[in-house]
Amino acid sequence: MIRAGDLLIDRERYLVTVQGEPVQLTFMEFNALWAIVVQSGRVVTYDALAEALWGRPVPHARRRLAVIVSRVRSKLGEAADVIDTVTRVGYRLAPVIAD
Repeated sequence: MIRAGDLLIDRERYLVTVQGEPVQLTFMEFNALWAIVVQSGRVVTYDALAEALWGRPVPHARRRLAVIVSRVRSKLGEAADVIDTVTRVGYRLAPVIAD
């Protein structure tokens, strides 16, 4: 399991919660979120994320990934700020600031 602020991700159960409330993600959305957070703040490039999701390069991967990450952010609500976009490179887990 990985915790990032109010977000908890349980890989074994494919479960995501925000402030204890379950968040319904598709298989692809969950795997994209996991691939980003498991890197613990390091940048996950578009190519690496495409490899993690599809196992190979895919046409228009950046656009597809942007749509997937956008859906994840939308579903995470207030916890969406845990995903930083690194322009022209990829995504990373944002530093979590304690209150």
